[in-house]
Amino acid sequence: MNWLTHQWILAGMVSSAARFVPIPFVDDVIRGQCRRYVVTRTLEAHDRTDSLKELRAFYADDSGCVAGCLGMLAKAPIKLLLFPIRKIVAILTSVRGVPMEIIRMVLLGRTLDRLLKQETIRTGPVKPQQVLAMREAFEEAFARMDFRVVRAAMSDALSGVSGWKESAMDLAANVAGRENQAQPAGDLQADASMEEGAKQVEEVLDRPELVAVFAEFDERFDDAYSTKAIDA
Repeated sequence: MNWLTHQWILAGMVSSAARFVPIPFVDDVIRGQCRRYVVTRTLEAHDRTDSLKELRAFYADDSGCVAGCLGMLAKAPIKLLLFPIRKIVAILTSVRGVPMEIIRMVLLGRTLDRLLKQETIRTGPVKPQQVLAMREAFEEAFARMDFRVVRAAMSDALSGVSGWKESAMDLAANVAGRENQAQPAGDLQADASMEEGAKQVEEVLDRPELVAVFAEFDERFDDAYSTKAIDA
């Protein structure tokens, strides 16, 4: 078992459970915390935790605390009004949405891991332009991919694991409570059902056809990133 990949999958499972949380704004907080968790764990694996703040634009939905707070205030009335509809849609589309959220988390960690291994992200301060290029390239590559094979395989893998969604929702509530911490604290304390689900997903990711899909994503990301003409 690859420890880092396992952490990405667990974070994806928790993030996917955010769609079932019946409280406005908390679902967004959970997803944001899970993305930060993925980035934090990946940076730790490379002894680069000092770069977490600089990489915020790569994983966060806002450009900073002030911008994020102002943006949330501006969107709050509309979000509250549409919340019941959004929740119904999220639950009805969970068959597609749950595996897609796990895929996104795994690829977020995988992409950062590759960039660190290749020293595309060099030691020292990371330029804001480079981080923005990383985010744009990631979103562009993700949007152009066909993940149907991966979604189906993940759904099949998780369908045989009972209780993981309930456990993920419990963990999601715990993750939401870490919003004001500088970094997510410790590993995700997953129970047996979550661990089994993550194990099943990890085994699925080793299948040749899924390895090929992720390799295609890597190529699309690299192509998109190279067009940004950023001097890393």
